[in-house]
Amino acid sequence: MKHPFPCLFLASVLALCGPFDGMLSAGMPGAEAAETAAPPANPVPATSQSGGVPQGEGERQILTDLAQLTFGAQFLKAGEGYFSPDMKWVIFQGVPKGEQQYQMYVAPLHLGDEAAATTAHLGWPVRISPEKSRNTCGFFSPDSRSVIFASTAGKENPEDPNAGYQRKDAVYKWFFPTGMEIYRADDWQPAITAAVEQKSELVDLAQPKGRITENDAYDAEDAYSPDGKWIVFTSMRTGNGEIFVMHPDGKSVVQITHAKGYNGGPFFSPDGKRLVYRSDRKGNDLLQLFVSELAFDADGNITGITAEHQLTDDPFVNWGPFWFPDGHHLIFATSRHGHENYELYSIRDDGSHATRITYTDGFDGLPAFSPDGKYLMWSSKRAADNSVQLFLAKFNAPKDW
Repeated sequence: MKHPFPCLFLASVLALCGPFDGMLSAGMPGAEAAETAAPPANPVPATSQSGGVPQGEGERQILTDLAQLTFGAQFLKAGEGYFSPDMKWVIFQGVPKGEQQYQMYVAPLHLGDEAAATTAHLGWPVRISPEKSRNTCGFFSPDSRSVIFASTAGKENPEDPNAGYQRKDAVYKWFFPTGMEIYRADDWQPAITAAVEQKSELVDLAQPKGRITENDAYDAEDAYSPDGKWIVFTSMRTGNGEIFVMHPDGKSVVQITHAKGYNGGPFFSPDGKRLVYRSDRKGNDLLQLFVSELAFDADGNITGITAEHQLTDDPFVNWGPFWFPDGHHLIFATSRHGHENYELYSIRDDGSHATRITYTDGFDGLPAFSPDGKYLMWSSKRAADNSVQLFLAKFNAPKDW
């Protein structure tokens, strides 16, 4: 969740970037509180169709030209995708058939051509993570030269639980693999392009020389700053889930949050001056959204934060926030319609004007806008086989959002 197994609450929803697996199979934290306070389930039947994919009436004007990017024929589940700056590539995670853990993939993105009657789709997906590893939170550098992702490559502990959230005696727990480290791979495009052309399945980019954290503690939920000078991430190195920044070489580490409970899924604002993230600091197994204003020294180095603002404060799980390119709006997933029906909402950066974006029964989460703001990519359980897969649509901002 950016922005666990959480940049998958996918492997766990909290790793947004983080895992969202546990959310789908074992429930989400705070279910008791949220289910009693949540509104009724989606009142709009998801019977409308867009390209054969279910789509609720309430979202049809906001999300047009809906396209499914990944499919159950190849992936048991897939999602948490992010655009490259030039919008020609997507990095995402998926569980290939025959395996149990999320692997990291890069694939060409084709946005479709009305004249040629083609819809948006992915080209050949190339796996960039090795066997016997868990992976999450892939992201591109602003110049597209580098990719980063979190992996247990070479440090996988088969004894670590598979699911993210586990429910026992009405308590939700999530797991943070101690072997999870952040990797950076530079000049990846020639090798990946050749693999796409040759339909090769694997180009292992989780090489020891590219490992930029080494803590024997969970490091993940990573993303670049807009100027490429910083990487923000979540780490358990203090024994608590906290947010840090570091230079792309792994040096100059600065701790950003110092709050009890899990803090994670961070992303830089488009101007690089703020961070958005999620936190369960109240200890009630719910997640709320926060924005912090970063502090800089005279040389432009991040030194901490000057102020923190809470965007949500309700009895729901709110996670996976992502900035719209204008820097004044964000999108996130919430349990306010029930834990079997996570929906996407937009919100202003002052916490006002919460606006519902998706209206389709089932899970919708881990949203990401394209760099130009014209497209939204997210993970959804609206696939025909009821699996979580990656979807994309043209984004038309709601009125008065």
